Amino acid sequence: MSAKKRKYLDEYIRFGFVSLQKGDTEGPQCVICYKTLSNDGMRPSRLERHLRTTHPALADKPKAFFETKRHSLRQVKLDGSWAFRQQTSKVVEASYEIAMLIAKSKKKSHNIGEFLIKPSILRAAELVLGKDSANKLSQISLSNDTVKGRIDELSQDIKDQILDQVRDSPVFALQCDETTDIAECSQLL
Repeated sequence: MSAKKRKYLDEYIRFGFVSLQKGDTEGPQCVICYKTLSNDGMRPSRLERHLRTTHPALADKPKAFFETKRHSLRQVKLDGSWAFRQQTSKVVEASYEIAMLIAKSKKKSHNIGEFLIKPSILRAAELVLGKDSANKLSQISLSNDTVKGRIDELSQDIKDQILDQVRDSPVFALQCDETTDIAECSQLL
């Protein structure tokens, strides 16, 4: 027996929630904290409880207040995991490109991005292009954790692409070779 799929009703905006589609599932998203609840949480009592416990100061606000917040929520982007993102796509793309360059350099330290690359870019942009350009470039996230995450995502994407090509191919061959890594340990490729 499958679970009941609840549908979003326009009156739920009075609790500060809008509908958010992810695949074939619809879930409520708070216009204040951007938190997304499960489809089962799309009950008026649960939406109201979220409003009263998480945002008690806003519990008595009129419906028009939440409709204004809904409009501002539509201005921002959401990624595939329903996470809130304020960064522009160009800033994120630049972060991925720099993470790729750091990965290609084969340096173990990923914090080179925040301690060398970013300050260099900002200083050069300020001298050549002006302060406004430097302020735009300062939005690029190059922290150690961000670079590591980007490199992990890029490697997973490469792996997925290769697996898709193997699955789509009617035939394929495997070639094995023995090599050594940087620690002189034998590795089977």
